[in-house]
Amino acid sequence: MKTRRTLGLAAFAVSACLAMTACSSGVSDSGSSDSAEIIEPPVSAAKDLKIAYFSAGTSNSYLQASIDEAEKVAEEIGADLDVFDGEFTSQTQFDQMQQALTSGKYNAFVVEPNDGNLVCDILTTEAPKKEVLVSVFNLPICGRATKLGDETYQPGTITYVGGQTLDVYQAWVQDVIDSHPDGAKIGLISGPDLNANSICFFEAAKAFEDVEGFEVVAQQTTDYTTPKAFDAAQTMLRANPEMDIIMSNFSGMTRGVVEAAEGNDVDIYDFGGDEWALSNVKSGKLAGSVMMLPRQETREAIEAVAAYVEGEDVPPFVNLTESDLLPGTPFATAENVSKFTAEY
Repeated sequence: MKTRRTLGLAAFAVSACLAMTACSSGVSDSGSSDSAEIIEPPVSAAKDLKIAYFSAGTSNSYLQASIDEAEKVAEEIGADLDVFDGEFTSQTQFDQMQQALTSGKYNAFVVEPNDGNLVCDILTTEAPKKEVLVSVFNLPICGRATKLGDETYQPGTITYVGGQTLDVYQAWVQDVIDSHPDGAKIGLISGPDLNANSICFFEAAKAFEDVEGFEVVAQQTTDYTTPKAFDAAQTMLRANPEMDIIMSNFSGMTRGVVEAAEGNDVDIYDFGGDEWALSNVKSGKLAGSVMMLPRQETREAIEAVAAYVEGEDVPPFVNLTESDLLPGTPFATAENVSKFTAEY
């Protein structure tokens, strides 16, 4: 009953900004001007949930940790769980959702979207019509990538669970500015173009334009892999030998950046906080890292569905930067890195 099947296509500035987070009963439209028809739970017990878990992909340790946690939570609550590999391809994931919805097999979708706009209608209109509950995590949907607090939640879904909201990226950028009072030439390396984290990263980085002495001299999107990030960083450094900083918004990419930057006097900032990143913050190879919690966000997203069907209150937005798993901040530095524990 509690079996996972991986299916392809065919088959501290931060906490202040997010203090608005509040709990609501069910999926009420908290903090939003939108409206959506809220469906009644199709079952009344977590053990009766049949969950389609839509992962952005399966190709890195972050995603693998998330999937592993999803299996554990499903077993704990007694629910069925199937995992769909989105292959970091928007259309692939969209087609998987359509097929899952048409099959009538599932009464809940737990979604890590590759393109939150492409899947907006199917998750907030089509799924409710078929009495399928939707919980979203990691990346907001329906144009809410750059919203804050409860505004990251989309009516028609149960909740949004995330710790990579725009203000986190803004605080990350501000830390770089504060740490380099004489200015700097900066390179940005991110994941896919339509990914909400890339959108937030590049939006936050616009702040460099308003500070004298700072200049973004290179910007590149990748597929989140180490080899692609290595190539991107190497190209950036060759074209801009005067570059002072590279910011990478995923630890898997940052490994490639560190390798490419060997022998260069470049400060490297990581977003991801995996075991490798924390170790390299401690050693000084990385200037810092922003923590991500793949296991916790997955657990919160699935437990929200279980709580909802059993009549419990579910917050519209679960702010991972305020998690008890963090030491009061998501920003790991040489001074506080010993207080963090990586989830992947």
